[in-house]
Amino acid sequence: MKGFVIKSDASIRQAMEAINHGESAGMAIVVDNANRLLGTITDGDIRRAVLNNANLDSLASAIMRQKPVTVYPDTDTQILRRIFIEHAVKHIPVVDSDNRFIELIQVSDLLSIPLSNPDITDRERSAVLEVLQSTNLSLGPKVVEFEKKIAAYADRKYAIAVNSGTSALHLIIKSLGLGPRDEVITTPFSFIASSNCLLYEEVKPVFVDIDPETFNINPKLIEAAVTPKTKAILAVDVFGQPADYEALTSIAQKHGLALISDCCEAIGSIYKGRPAGSFGDAGVFAFYPNKQITTGEGGAIVTDSKKIADLCRSLRNQGRGEKGGWLCHERLGYNYRLSDISSALGIVQLERIDEIVKKRQGVADMYCDALKGVTDLRLPIIHPNVDRMSWFVYVILLDKNFTRSQRDTILSLLTRAGIGANTYFQPIHLQPFYVEKFGFKSGDFPVTESISERTLALPFHNQLDRESVATVAQQLERLINNVGTSPAC
Repeated sequence: MKGFVIKSDASIRQAMEAINHGESAGMAIVVDNANRLLGTITDGDIRRAVLNNANLDSLASAIMRQKPVTVYPDTDTQILRRIFIEHAVKHIPVVDSDNRFIELIQVSDLLSIPLSNPDITDRERSAVLEVLQSTNLSLGPKVVEFEKKIAAYADRKYAIAVNSGTSALHLIIKSLGLGPRDEVITTPFSFIASSNCLLYEEVKPVFVDIDPETFNINPKLIEAAVTPKTKAILAVDVFGQPADYEALTSIAQKHGLALISDCCEAIGSIYKGRPAGSFGDAGVFAFYPNKQITTGEGGAIVTDSKKIADLCRSLRNQGRGEKGGWLCHERLGYNYRLSDISSALGIVQLERIDEIVKKRQGVADMYCDALKGVTDLRLPIIHPNVDRMSWFVYVILLDKNFTRSQRDTILSLLTRAGIGANTYFQPIHLQPFYVEKFGFKSGDFPVTESISERTLALPFHNQLDRESVATVAQQLERLINNVGTSPAC
């Protein structure tokens, strides 16, 4: 029996000794003679009992917490994370179907190698503190400074900072005047926001399949999807790799279409000598904490069009005009503003972006080296037109002999081993809402579906060292070999 497990007839003193054993980090598990879980006792429970003059030789079961939150051995890791957060606990007992105690899961077990981690230094902390010590928390000089620096970095005339990449995409759709009866050609292999932003304005997303190597929208399939209702192409730089903008620009110009660049995952990438964000009528960056640089929450529109810039500035700020008063609203708008606090963080992050991108390239190189001998998987393929890859995530592709069920098993076992991993992406056209609204079905976009069933995003951030990468690689290879030899579900 584990040192922190006690029987129901144990005393409070024995519970103290069990907790002091150290194995449970401050918790004793109370079970009956059949090893069924009765309750838990923490050091805090004992302190409160002692303060209430409890006798140390009294039954520990008298002070235990009955009916604690428990999980089963096959409980999904995402559910485990939610339980840890919602119940503010550090340990969860694992029981079988008969409530017999099996083990204790600690929160640290789940994310010993997390999927992502922002790269924040004292410079960023000082910049944020400086704003907090001022009176300009919003609509102040830091937003303006951040916008100027983002515009310059993307080689654009204008930048408009907003509270998310999704908001930025929405404002571009609005500023282009797109609405009901219009269609926009885009990719089904992306985060869902790239299509949702169209639905906000009742624009129909028209999907075309993706390139099997880069995972970006396949330009060779676009022209067949153009109709009189088509008004724009919305390309996504998947995982940080710029789309084929040479081909996309040519198609857009040929058919008189706007070109929108969703480069939310690609800031720092360079395509044929030009930075991500410099293509099309407008580009969009996002600064969520898992991105290359972060503002906590945030995004930005970059464009050379004064019309788009002016409209986006107004729309993000409740429809106010540039010259009107605070209560003068020229059009229907939104509260999509980015604060000076977030902008201060973003300014320092942007100043460090070359350092950050270089570090991420180093992590990608370590993965490539650690995984080069692993069979039954394909490493990321970077197109020759990409001069610099700014890695957002590191995604491997299992061979075609693997089923989605086998991929999911590998994912589950990786996360159970404390290795943060995830699937990138689920096909947008097979999301329940899209199936219900548009009638999409499996087989509509076979390349997207096949790739989506076999992708695995591995832990990827600047704090990863060679030892951690080696651990991930070893675990992944072992699971690929074990699961790959099992019958497909």
